[in-house]
Amino acid sequence: MRQLWFLSALLLLSMTACQQQGSDDLQHWMTDIRQRHHVKPVSLPQVPQIPEFRYQAGERADPFDLSKLSTIDPAALANTPQPDLGRSREPLETFPLDSLRLIGNLRRGKEVVALIQADKLIHTVRVGAHLGQDLGKVVAISDKTVDIDEWVAEGGGRWVRRQTQLVLQEKK
Repeated sequence: MRQLWFLSALLLLSMTACQQQGSDDLQHWMTDIRQRHHVKPVSLPQVPQIPEFRYQAGERADPFDLSKLSTIDPAALANTPQPDLGRSREPLETFPLDSLRLIGNLRRGKEVVALIQADKLIHTVRVGAHLGQDLGKVVAISDKTVDIDEWVAEGGGRWVRRQTQLVLQEKK
């Protein structure tokens, strides 16, 4: 019991020692700072009132009419050349043309086959095969090149043909 009384007295004594002593200069400094640096409210400029506008269709054009956005004339597109979008895709059409690499060709009689590397695999390609992501079709194979016709979509539903080549890249 005596130990409990002693511990209580020691605790009370230690709590009185933790009181603020000698912090007058700190309180003075804080008061000085608060007086010098008080926050001034920022005044914002008045926002001008915008008059409300309610759309009355009347004889005006409907802004939500989608037919006004379309400039494609199906009758005019009927006579323009277009690629066959319904055909099944070939494996080399998943690769962009700049990722394909011509590494050589093989000749058997009059038939020429190009060897094209795509993603560390070597594919054989003949004239008429499709490759590249722009609907490319092989039109000619020579010793150092593969000539390709591509279809590129132009605005308004039109398609344009573009000729490009894969060139044999010799290692040095």
